[in-house]
Amino acid sequence: MATEDAELCARLAELLGKHGVERCQAGSARFPVELDRWPALRLLIVGDTDADGHALGLLAAVKERRPDLAVLVLSSAPTIPLATEAIRRGAEDFVPIPYSEDLLLKEVERILEAAELRERVQSLHRLVSDAYGFDRIVSASSCMRSALERARAASRSDTPVLIVGETGTGKELVARAIHANGRRATQPLVPLNCAALPRDLVESELFGHRRGAFSGAQADHAGLFAAAHRGTLFLDEVSELPLEAQAKLLRVLQDGEVRPVGSLESRRVDVRIIAASNRSLAAMGAGAMRQDLFFRLSVLVIEMPPLRERREDLPLLIAYFISRIRERGVARVESVDTPVLDLLSSYPFPGNVRELENMLEGVCQTLPAERGTIRVEDVRGWLRQRSRAVSVPVGQGPSLKLHDLEAWAIGEALRQTGGNKRRAALLLGISRDTLYRKLEEMGLAPGVSDSRT
Repeated sequence: MATEDAELCARLAELLGKHGVERCQAGSARFPVELDRWPALRLLIVGDTDADGHALGLLAAVKERRPDLAVLVLSSAPTIPLATEAIRRGAEDFVPIPYSEDLLLKEVERILEAAELRERVQSLHRLVSDAYGFDRIVSASSCMRSALERARAASRSDTPVLIVGETGTGKELVARAIHANGRRATQPLVPLNCAALPRDLVESELFGHRRGAFSGAQADHAGLFAAAHRGTLFLDEVSELPLEAQAKLLRVLQDGEVRPVGSLESRRVDVRIIAASNRSLAAMGAGAMRQDLFFRLSVLVIEMPPLRERREDLPLLIAYFISRIRERGVARVESVDTPVLDLLSSYPFPGNVRELENMLEGVCQTLPAERGTIRVEDVRGWLRQRSRAVSVPVGQGPSLKLHDLEAWAIGEALRQTGGNKRRAALLLGISRDTLYRKLEEMGLAPGVSDSRT
């Protein structure tokens, strides 16, 4: 507490003794600088007993030095203009002298509780930033550096972001980093995989519904836009939304309002949109989704490079994933033999970074307990298992042919889509007829199931 009135200072110290009180004279011009002696100080009480008043000047100086510090002003010459100006300049409250001890004590406790809550929120923000910050994205390649620079720029605004890249390139990781480092970090990030939504439930999940709006709607449902209010909605595989839902999504982005299914009333929402797709920009702009929605979402585009274009990151990623596996107690792996890097450098990684992580996890779980090194035969066996469906040789370095790489890509696309040829063709960026033709050329068409023929 700061006051030139020794008697007032003594009374306040006795009243607030349980909180840990420091007394100081506020007359010195160096007083705001001297606050640095108490870095853990949460509340400063300024006792102003001079009719001319010096509290406003002191308040301004303190806030300039310590903007996070809560200030409570006590004045023996209270006026409405003085109280209004004190609050405007950042005071938590303005209390006239004489004061009620009970009310003052409750006010101090309220301010301290609010300060503690702010500190907890800031601490949580730091934890989230550490967990999902850009420093957690492992890369030293120039193409990833460019993508991360755009992502950092995106975190400094609320501009809609579109992240494009193949499956497994880390689109959601970048989306979380953008949110965690932006001004909405303390608000919710709500992720949605649009491709996983049943077609008849898309609008209900996004915008909500009213009880009785359709069969099975037994209660009101707020929807994901409402859940993400003041935060971020991450729409993964946004191009998989039905066209009708795309039109309604565009309307929400334009108006900032959602209307639940079965309701006649709309509600305002403040939501930042980050969208992602495994389709190329060319495919999205050429009809894979509504052009007006595409232009609305692609204000800032981040293109995530596939792992085959950033092979210099392989040693870093392998070291990172092995350390995580070791921390989780999955295996005691300490290193990989040099030939392993040579083998993996020749592998196309159709599943990208996610496939690398899954491969290392699988290999580590099958290692003998006494061995702490991954050998080339361990990895070659895993890759041979992966290639069995399309009979592609692995581990032959530069001798891999274009036909082999194409077969790998087709086999991986079919695996990721559960044999669905329509979605596999979209994933590959080719027509379904072309996919059928290539499967016939490879002699694989009869053995590949398709739920959407």
